[in-house]
Amino acid sequence: MLELLKDGTYIRYWLAVVASFLGDATARVTLIYVAATLTDAPALLIALVILAQMLPAGVLAAFIGPLADHVPARVLLVGSDLARVVIVLAMIPARGSAWLLLLLILLEGVGKAFFETARISAIPKIVGGHGIPAAVALFQSTNHTINLVGPALGGLLIALGSVPVVLGVNAATFVVSAVLLGSMGVLREVPVAGGAGREPYWQALRTGVRGVMAVPSLRFLGAFLVPVMIVLGLFTTNLNAQLLTVFDLSALQFGVAQAMFGAGSILGALIGPGLVRRYSSNRLLIGAVMLFGLSLLLLGPTGWLADRLGMVVISLWCVLAGLGSGLFQVPVANTVLRDLPEELRGRGVGLLNALMVNFTVVGVIVGGVVAQLVSVAGSIIVSGLLLVIAAAAFAVVPMRRLRQSEASG
Repeated sequence: MLELLKDGTYIRYWLAVVASFLGDATARVTLIYVAATLTDAPALLIALVILAQMLPAGVLAAFIGPLADHVPARVLLVGSDLARVVIVLAMIPARGSAWLLLLLILLEGVGKAFFETARISAIPKIVGGHGIPAAVALFQSTNHTINLVGPALGGLLIALGSVPVVLGVNAATFVVSAVLLGSMGVLREVPVAGGAGREPYWQALRTGVRGVMAVPSLRFLGAFLVPVMIVLGLFTTNLNAQLLTVFDLSALQFGVAQAMFGAGSILGALIGPGLVRRYSSNRLLIGAVMLFGLSLLLLGPTGWLADRLGMVVISLWCVLAGLGSGLFQVPVANTVLRDLPEELRGRGVGLLNALMVNFTVVGVIVGGVVAQLVSVAGSIIVSGLLLVIAAAAFAVVPMRRLRQSEASG
């Protein structure tokens, strides 16, 4: 991982991603704050804001894939950054209108869907095949850190300045990202699938689906990610409710618990590359998901012990849950970028991103319903049990079929 930080090309890519994601993280909490002040039903509008941020990736990612395989990454990355500069600046005069603001948030999500598909697809070009695990780990750990720092920075900027200041900073981060990515010569290369005799768009989309499904490890990954992402969405929905309403944490304690979860996620991302070198990606994926599921099951005894030992037990549970959550993302990204043929990389990334986002949204919706039926803690514990069962099942039958497919191939 340290060698990547000595690579000037990768440093520019990394700094661009840090700038873009930090601006997004600060703006995310700001837009939720604005939404809460625009209506007498803030919970509904906040839910719509979150949905508008997630929906474009779920709906469009698969359709962006063929473009990522035919157009230089520089065009999509810089274009989406500059488009988002205009959209975010337009939010400043529109912040008094809930529906206009929602429309702009949706458009910004469209720009991010283009950016993310092109960004992920370009990683092997930037670092080479041997550097994929380290690049994934560095990005994941950076992303988890930004998710901790960004909201706090957004809140501080709102307190010291104003909403327009935060949105202006967000727009500036997209300019910085565009300049850095635009200077990278490797991103100007035309993809393999974008040369002479390329397929028409819809044919390319069909070819991409068939090509991804023809790779045994990607078929396994796609099937396994369905229950995992549903549970992750459910957990994301109910974690804050568990900490605030069940454990009844103060504002300071809530911040500590969130920091502990983030620290666990960062640790999981950092140890991932070493584990990828020792174990196959699919075995590591199953092990990480099993760990995540077991951590959710441990919420039961954690609740009992918290009455006696307080924040120490809650913090340890948050670290363990974060560890499983952060670790499983490393083998997922490594498998996708390692096993996708270069000419299908954009389409494969788009398809799998769409799958992950859509089933996460399903989990978010299911999480609210299940919490009402069986309690917040009960919903988390039941989802952990289902995750352990799914990991055990995929460790036996699908893994056996995967080994047979790879052997026959």
